[in-house]
Amino acid sequence: MNEQDREQAILDAAADLLIRLGYNKLTMGDVAEAVALHRGLVYLHFKSKDELVEAVLRREGGRYAGAWREQMEADPRGGDVASVYRLMVRVLKDRPLTAAIAARDPEVFGKYLRKPGNLFERLPRTFGMREFLEVMQQAGTVRQDVDTRAVAYILDALTPALRRTFAADRAGSPDPDQPTSDELLEALADLLDRALAPADGGDLEKGKAVLLGGLRQVRAELATELGPEEGIAEEGEES
Repeated sequence: MNEQDREQAILDAAADLLIRLGYNKLTMGDVAEAVALHRGLVYLHFKSKDELVEAVLRREGGRYAGAWREQMEADPRGGDVASVYRLMVRVLKDRPLTAAIAARDPEVFGKYLRKPGNLFERLPRTFGMREFLEVMQQAGTVRQDVDTRAVAYILDALTPALRRTFAADRAGSPDPDQPTSDELLEALADLLDRALAPADGGDLEKGKAVLLGGLRQVRAELATELGPEEGIAEEGEES
């Protein structure tokens, strides 16, 4: 195993353990054991648990941005609020760590969330739900009279419920009163479409172009703030 492959294996193991154990219980020894390496070799790549966890978060953020952009570009209704929300949630469903990052999940990140200068504090505030809705409103695919701050607050509050359906889907939950994640998502998307979209539907091509431009800006800000990482390459570069 060369040095780059070893580093990626360490990140893979740390990502898996972070979801299963949480930050508070995760140790560098756990990671070393998972990749069958001496703990000293893990420390050669990452000087501390925090440095390792932040590398995991940077990589995951870049991969999420790439997956989200790829799906949006392929969606003919990619400038529609409901369609974009579907895409975002479906990507999150396939990426439990990304979903935990989006929710700032205290069960996953524990004490790290209270550390001054943690990565979440340093992330650019250009890709939250409120920012997304404001961009769509500027593009004309969200009605001008919509209170984007209030709607964003509601949607953020629903994130834990969505994540519960993800877990229930994976576990094969037999509860007949609990909708599947797809059923919940379709209901939410329908509500968004009815509540937010202009009467004429808005200019979807303009909405898609604005969102893709915003995503490029986010990727550039991530690269500036955090340094170049896998999946945060500029447009036209390999990620």
